Amino acid sequence: MLRVMQVKISTELGAANSIPGVALLDVFDSVELLKELKADNKHPVYLLKGVFRSLKEFQAFSKNESLEILKIYEFNDVSAIFSARMTGPLPQIMSMFDDVWPTSPSLLNSDELILTLQGNSAGLAKARKQLIELFGDTFKISVNNNFQGQWDTAPGLPLRRKEVLEAAIKMGYYNAPRKCRQRDIADSIGLKQGTVAEHLQIAESLIINAWFNQGRN
Repeated sequence: MLRVMQVKISTELGAANSIPGVALLDVFDSVELLKELKADNKHPVYLLKGVFRSLKEFQAFSKNESLEILKIYEFNDVSAIFSARMTGPLPQIMSMFDDVWPTSPSLLNSDELILTLQGNSAGLAKARKQLIELFGDTFKISVNNNFQGQWDTAPGLPLRRKEVLEAAIKMGYYNAPRKCRQRDIADSIGLKQGTVAEHLQIAESLIINAWFNQGRN
């Protein structure tokens, strides 16, 4: 069963105890993870949204010890969407396990660091161990293993469609980069590729629309 673990750590403590990435707050009021893109030179690359302190400071910024901007997709007077190579220890933990991946909300602001990881129970246990080793006993790590991450938060799916989606997740179809093809999923559960493609397309549409509407409500 998929679960979600959320970790919240005060950046007020981090200012004195060097939470990884806290130096980004010299430039940004907040940095939000939108999507994991790929690995680049063994470092994870993410699509991020940054709300910066000033446009001039952002335009002068290219990298620090935690983050290197690769491409700016759009920006205005207060924020920007960009891809970045993340070189700190926390992004390494977020990307080191195949059965765990970062999801929203994951962000850093002047009040706290919020990290949300989704995956199976074994993967989340390994990630939690790494996080505790990184942050030590100085910080209170709040973990909720049932945080909006089980199947009962998704719209109802027929048994076969759920089976196809679960197989796709376990085989790494939604990893970045993908670790399997639709044909591999089809072969593993004895279906035609076209049938798998149809199941995934409908399931993705149902889940994305359900979660979008849930967020609006």
